[in-house]
Amino acid sequence: MMIRYFPECPTPPERGHGGLRGFIAGMPCVWADSKKKQIVYELSGRENELAQFYERYLAEDLDYFAIPPEWEAGLYKLAEMYKEKPWPELKLIYFGVPGIFSWGLNMVDKSGRPALYNDTMRDVMIKLMAMKAKWRQREIKKLFPGIPTLFMIANGGLTVYVSASGVGKWEDAKEIYNEVIAAVEGITAIHCCANFDWPLLMETNTDIIHFDAYQYGDTMSLYPHALKRFLERGGMIAWGIVPSGRVDEITTENPSSLMERLERAIQLVVDRGIDKNLLLELSWISPNCVISTPTLELGERVFALTREVSQRMREKYFG
Repeated sequence: MMIRYFPECPTPPERGHGGLRGFIAGMPCVWADSKKKQIVYELSGRENELAQFYERYLAEDLDYFAIPPEWEAGLYKLAEMYKEKPWPELKLIYFGVPGIFSWGLNMVDKSGRPALYNDTMRDVMIKLMAMKAKWRQREIKKLFPGIPTLFMIANGGLTVYVSASGVGKWEDAKEIYNEVIAAVEGITAIHCCANFDWPLLMETNTDIIHFDAYQYGDTMSLYPHALKRFLERGGMIAWGIVPSGRVDEITTENPSSLMERLERAIQLVVDRGIDKNLLLELSWISPNCVISTPTLELGERVFALTREVSQRMREKYFG
């Protein structure tokens, strides 16, 4: 299904949110609480684990940070299919890592303090994600020789971390993004499915900002000057115009209604002084977030809507 709808840029299917467990391999000072279904960290008396972790990190021992094969089944299956019958449209393999902010808020110590608010664990998570990204890209290059990658960092709890009630600073968040982005080659992206101050993400080193344009499409027009600078440096916008979670939205929308919604959001940006041709050339079409439909059929409808909107936009504006 992934190959059929997104032959140019497929992503290896993952094992849902349980796939997070695949990222724990190589992470020190953590254990899984099966009763609470939660990952817990404990630093006391675990200095040797931390020392080994940083030793492996500094040595760039990617094999140490490998994701176990059972958690990368989608990647190896996709590669097997490509080897048996390559499809000529393939231009990129898209992959990513979990959102450090949401993951860091959900991982707690025995007192309930999130790992994101612990300086040591936050640094461990950043470096772990960087190494996981580096390992995944290396693995993809082995399996798909000569095919570039598109790497995305999920966002999740960023809005909580930098909110008035959070304890994080934007400069810290920007450094986190840039450190992980620097670990990989090729095109990079940051995903944010909440309403956010977009110029802040535009200050990072990312190539693409992927946002929920279905819910917040009009918000991009609020920052014309920052957007203009971002586009002129080669930045791109991924318009998440296709709803991917709520059944009522997925079943009632169609390619025409979504294209109308998208063009309305784009026109708002153009009305603020952004060159329309430049914006269109630097735009992607995608679902607004992770596909979380209750049935396979609804998930396929999200795929089909995304492809159809993309094709219609190409035909209308690029012939």
